[in-house]
Amino acid sequence: MKRSFLEDLGLDKETVDKIIAENGSDIENAKAAAAKKFDTERDTFKGQLSDLQAQVAQRDTDLSDIQKQLSAAQENADKLAEAQNSLKGLQSKYDAERKDWEAKTAQQAYEFAVRERANALEFSSTAAKKEFIRDAISKGFKMEQDKLLGFDDYVSLYKESDPGAFATAAPAAEQDTAHDGKKQPDIVLPGKSDEKPGKSLSDLMKAKNANPGMVISFDSK
Repeated sequence: MKRSFLEDLGLDKETVDKIIAENGSDIENAKAAAAKKFDTERDTFKGQLSDLQAQVAQRDTDLSDIQKQLSAAQENADKLAEAQNSLKGLQSKYDAERKDWEAKTAQQAYEFAVRERANALEFSSTAAKKEFIRDAISKGFKMEQDKLLGFDDYVSLYKESDPGAFATAAPAAEQDTAHDGKKQPDIVLPGKSDEKPGKSLSDLMKAKNANPGMVISFDSK
C-alpha cells in the first residue's frame, strides 16, 4: 500500500504511519512463515538424500570385499564358485537397491518441486492447498531439470474447475476490520448530515475516487 495513496485520501500523518506499519508487519510475517516452511522441507529432503547415499556407499564396500575374496580364491575352485555366487547375489541386490534409491530420490525431488510451485499460489484455505498439491502430484508432470512441464496449464484448468480453492479479494464489509482484528475508525463526512455514520475505509476510498474534491475527517469515538 502506497503512502501517497493514503495521503491523497486526506489522512493525517499519524494515521498513515500506523496503516503503513501494520501493512508492512503483515507482509514481513507472511514472508518469514513461508521461508521457514520452505527451509524445513528442504532440510528434510537433504537428510533423506544423505541417508540413501550412505546406503549406496555401504553396498560399494560390500562389493569391494567380494572382489577381494575372488582374488584370494583363484586357486580353489570350490571357494571361487562360492565367491562368484556371492558376488552375483550381492550385485543383484545392489542393482535393486540402486534402482529403488533412484526412484525414491526422483519422486522426492518431484514432490518438492510441486510444493515449491504451489507455495507461490494463494489459496482460500489450508485444506484447499493440500488438496491441490495432492492432485498435482498425482498428475506425474515430466520434469526438465527443475521445471514441471505443463504445470501452468494445469493451474489454469484447476482454477476454472474449482475457483473457490483460490483466494479472492475480501468483500468491502470485511475490509472494515484491520489486520489486528480491531474495527477501523468510523469515517464522518463533514457538512453532509444525510450521510450515514460509520463508513469503512473501503467505502471512503470508493467515494474519494468518485469525487476527488471531497473533504473527509475521522470520528475519534
